[in-house]
Amino acid sequence: MATIYQTKSAVHYSNRNSKPASPPPSQLLAQISTNVAKLVECPREARSLAHRRLPSLPNFIHQVYVKCRMTPTLLTVALIYLQRLQTKLPSGSQGEYDTPYKLYLASVVLASKFLEDSHAVSRNVYRVCAPVYSAEEISVMERSFLGVIKYNLFVKWEEITQFVQDHGEPISILELDL
Repeated sequence: MATIYQTKSAVHYSNRNSKPASPPPSQLLAQISTNVAKLVECPREARSLAHRRLPSLPNFIHQVYVKCRMTPTLLTVALIYLQRLQTKLPSGSQGEYDTPYKLYLASVVLASKFLEDSHAVSRNVYRVCAPVYSAEEISVMERSFLGVIKYNLFVKWEEITQFVQDHGEPISILELDL
């Protein structure tokens, strides 16, 4: 079970057994899939062979979530980062077919680095995505994402709970142990 606790100035995260909530939080996964797909305008059809080999975006998000043993809290922080990105992107931003995939990966890797001391999820993302994206490509995704959001990674506990309340996800899905 994941534990989030707050000190005077920061939210700390501990992932005791590195297992995601069971079953995966389908509402949260659907939310991240919808949000990431709407961030930039992208071609609807895969043109390159590499793009044609990608699973559907919702399937990709689900697979990475399960295989990397992510937590709902990590996804929530990733969604907060995606909201921050959306506010910084110019209207009419365009990307390639796989841009939503890259934005998802960058957001969850950055969220895991913010929340965890061990970077276990980050290493798992690199491993799981190795057939599609190299570690160097994922690092470039992270740096680009960070540049757009101006390195604004800090998320207060109140932001997490407010996001959960605003989006209707039951607070219990986060497995909070306060």
